[in-house]
Order: sequence, then C-alpha cells, then structure tokens
Amino acid sequence: MKKVLYLIIAISILSSITLVEGSSAISTTSGVIFTGVSYLQISLVNQNPSSADPGSYVDLLFKVENMGTENAENVTLELLPEYPFYLDSGVSAVNNLGTVNGLQNGNNAFLVKYKVKVDKDAVNGDNEIKLKYSDGDSLSYSIVTFNVSVSNPRTDFDVIVQGSTDTSTTMAIANIGANSAYSTIVRIPQQENFMVSGASASIIGNLDAGDYTLVSFQISSMNIANVSNPSRAPLTSSGRFITNPSNINNITVEISYTDELGIRRVVQKQVPFNVMSGASTYLNRTQSTSSLFGNGNLSSNGLTYIAIGAVGIVIVVAIFKIRKRKKK
Repeated sequence: MKKVLYLIIAISILSSITLVEGSSAISTTSGVIFTGVSYLQISLVNQNPSSADPGSYVDLLFKVENMGTENAENVTLELLPEYPFYLDSGVSAVNNLGTVNGLQNGNNAFLVKYKVKVDKDAVNGDNEIKLKYSDGDSLSYSIVTFNVSVSNPRTDFDVIVQGSTDTSTTMAIANIGANSAYSTIVRIPQQENFMVSGASASIIGNLDAGDYTLVSFQISSMNIANVSNPSRAPLTSSGRFITNPSNINNITVEISYTDELGIRRVVQKQVPFNVMSGASTYLNRTQSTSSLFGNGNLSSNGLTYIAIGAVGIVIVVAIFKIRKRKKK
C-alpha cells in the first residue's frame, strides 16, 4: 500500500514539473521559470479605487508576464465584461501586445489598463470579471477570472425646516443612508430667492447612519414681488407684501461630507421653505410704509385724512379773517 502511495506522489511531482518534452520548471525568487517553452501569466495588480463605486468608473491594471524562456508571439488580450461591468461605447476590449519575450516579467512586464463602468445597482462585495488571452495562431486561448471589489460608500440625507422666526431658521439634518458621513458641513449656497445674514455654513462633524442634528441660519426671503418698487407689490390684509399664492419656495441646502473611502462628496437638497415666515424680517421693515400706499397711489383712508385736514385749515383761516373785519 505504501509503495502505491509513493508512486502516486512521484507521478504527481513529475507531471507538475514536466510540461512538454525537453522543458522543465525551475523555482526562482521571482517565481517559477519554465525552460524550453513560452508561458504567459496574467495578473490583476491594481484596481483604482480599491473598492469600486456603483455608478462610477474603476481602473483595472493587468500585468502580462512571460515566465517561459521562449518568446510568445502575437499575444492578444480581450476583456470580457459582464454585469455589473461595462466598457463605454467605442472603447475596444482587445489589446494586441505582439511579442512578449522570454522571461519578460517583473518590472519589464507588459501593463494593460482598462477603464470599466460599474452599474449603479452593483451589489457590494467581490464581482467577477474575465480576461481572455492567446498567443501564436490564436486558435487556442485561455480565460482567467478576477475579483473586483465593489462597495457603495455613499450616504443620503433628509432635510426639513423645523422652525423659522424673524432672527433664525432651524433645520433638521438626518443621515438616512447606510453609511456614516465624516467631517460634514451644511451650507446655504448663494441663490436668487434667499439671503443669509451672518454665517452661511455650519460644521456638524461626523453623522452616523440613522442619526440627525440641528443647524440654524439667519435666512431672509428675497422672493418678494417688485422688491425694487415696493409700492407696486400687492398687499395682504395686514399690509404685508404677497410673495406667491402658496407662500412656499424651495431653498437649496448643500451638504458636503467625507465617505468611508476618504472621498469628499457633495449632496444638494431642495427643501420647502415658508417664505412668509422666513421673510418676516424684511416685511416688517417695509410694513410701516406699505400700509399707507397701494399700487403707487394714496389709499382711500389717506385721502380722507388729507381732505379733513384741508377743510380744517380753510375754516381756521376764514375765522381769522372774519374776526379782523369785525375789529375794524
């Protein structure tokens, strides 16, 4: 029984060393060298980013080495992308390398890069991609499979206006995604309908998935009809300017954060904002003048007061004249 076992082991060793007649495998510090033949070896040496982001691109760098002592002629590589990987339209999957010399390996090896699009719905984890290569007459070929790491490091946010007064607007920022957000900053960018007094950005730091925080800004609405000519702006019953029928506008809120891969990202949200409450500071300043004017003319109450005053002045003047005549 032992003799049979030794024979099996010996045959296995010989079959792993002897490739063809007259060739042999030699172990060296740079790997196994095959004498008397060409022996192509393909490896994925780098992917950038190290974890592919769904919906974006990943660069795959392959190394082509000849670990044999004989030249490999007419070497061709062809990437075989399958879901969730794609090549852009017009980009060739085939690379013709020509001759790869014997023992052309290590730093002298061929490097071939492919820029691959990752589907937006790619599943987190290792996803396979295949590469076909051939040499000689191209009638025979080999296919090797590599794992490409995919991970979605992004997160998402929900933003609502929690309260607004003449002096401050408070917003709630919630991390509704699956990943943490680091070094998070909330900013109100410049926009047509709103003006920020004081600081327009607030640093909230790290925000874990499922957590929320509050930020406050001094926001005034600039979406007031005919701001350059307030006397032409329509008024409410209380003498305030009317902005729009619903009194609601969307304010742009910008959230920038660092994801789990160390990439800086920016998310913009359109947040419903009550322009009447947000604009009350501006409206209060103009209310004292707007209550007396409408459509560029004096109101009926104003005309009444002026008429009464004029009549009073005429009566007083007449009384003085009558008294002077009586004295004479």
